[in-house]
Amino acid sequence: MKIARRQHVVPWYVLTRLVLLLLALNTLPYFNRGAVTGDVQLYHQWITGSFDHGEYPLDDQRWQYPPGAAVPLLLPHLLPGSYYVLFFLMCLAADVAVFVLLLRTARRTDPNPSPAGPWLWTLGIAAIGPMVYGRYDLVVTALAVAALTVTVRSKRSTAVVRGVLIGVGAFVKLWPAAFLFAAPKRRNGRVLVGVAAATAAVPTLVLQLFFPGVLSFLTNQKSRGIQIESVFATPFLAGKWFGWSGTVKNTEFGAFEYLGPGVTVAAKAALAATAAGFAVLLLIRRRAAVRGGFPFPGMMADVSFAAVLVAVVTSRVLSPQYLVWLLGVAAVCLTRRATLMRTPAWLVLGAVSVTQLIFPLFYHSLRGGQVYSGLILLGRNAVLVAAAVLALRALWRATGADSGLLLEQSLDGSSLGQDSSPPLDGEVLGRGAEHGPERVADRVRRPLRRAADGLVEGD
Repeated sequence: MKIARRQHVVPWYVLTRLVLLLLALNTLPYFNRGAVTGDVQLYHQWITGSFDHGEYPLDDQRWQYPPGAAVPLLLPHLLPGSYYVLFFLMCLAADVAVFVLLLRTARRTDPNPSPAGPWLWTLGIAAIGPMVYGRYDLVVTALAVAALTVTVRSKRSTAVVRGVLIGVGAFVKLWPAAFLFAAPKRRNGRVLVGVAAATAAVPTLVLQLFFPGVLSFLTNQKSRGIQIESVFATPFLAGKWFGWSGTVKNTEFGAFEYLGPGVTVAAKAALAATAAGFAVLLLIRRRAAVRGGFPFPGMMADVSFAAVLVAVVTSRVLSPQYLVWLLGVAAVCLTRRATLMRTPAWLVLGAVSVTQLIFPLFYHSLRGGQVYSGLILLGRNAVLVAAAVLALRALWRATGADSGLLLEQSLDGSSLGQDSSPPLDGEVLGRGAEHGPERVADRVRRPLRRAADGLVEGD
């Protein structure tokens, strides 16, 4: 059976989103209403208590966001109607935008498009549940997915547009800045990085002039401890089973964190791990540049996914909305059959599948140190760490001397159609498909592609 005849993802997407919206609106009952509306209520308090008075909620330690976060928080407030309903609809619109971008990218990059990216997004967001519409992370993820998929007529123009989208994403919520690890080499890369930096920095500095203190989110983040869902909470989660004397407290940052012996050391270790992970990415980038670039098209999404994975698994906080970031970038990777991130992407979906068991279903028992809920969380975090390690390993191998063999193996196992690279993708970290290993890889790809096409037609 041809891939094109496989069951369509669109009806399932529509069905799952209808259910999620009805749950968010309380038309269908959800077992924990506070998990859906808790953050939206906080956003509304900030609006009525601060934004309506021309101020940022800088006195509230729960304000952990760049100044651009005010835009998606205020938008539903500026329209007539219920703030809660309009907020849910805004997030639904962002969800739909991501799905459409994924379908469009899959069709554009392959005449026999892979449904894996749209399917991962459909299933992953459904697994997180209706609380996904109670966070503004879907809006940021839509910007991030657009930054990885948008193309215009020339490479230079594409670099500018992607830089603007990355900058806007970082201005609203910092994590899309991790995409800069995947910036193209040479002039287009410098354009992308420069535009992204200017887009994020200029409005931030302007707001700092009019609202002194809007950069306090940086110091607030620095002061945070170890949230109980994070990877670096593992020693304390397991330690509770064996008599560790620490406690769990809902801190002024609006998160349940561990307090007690060793927590400060773990927080410093998390920061060191983040620095080490990013250093590995820089080393991979340098290694790729020396060898002429990655031997795969579409590497901007792969490198970006690895960077976001590193940021998430080494963070001192790992809330459910962080998984939305991973799903969005992973889905972009899977729109290409030759991606290096296939296994890490599906591992992320597996980790996401238990989200509602951790929060909100068993969250109370998790705070109390119960073994069964702790084991679920430990399993989830172990899978995320494995995904990050495999992602870095795949990028490392792609920059080695056996990168041509790696390309052959990947195409033999997954690439079943012609691949036409959009602007920028072919030159990420390298000099373009017409130079060095990229040219050799293209020669290897052609006969394999014809053989794979024959197998598909025969099936």
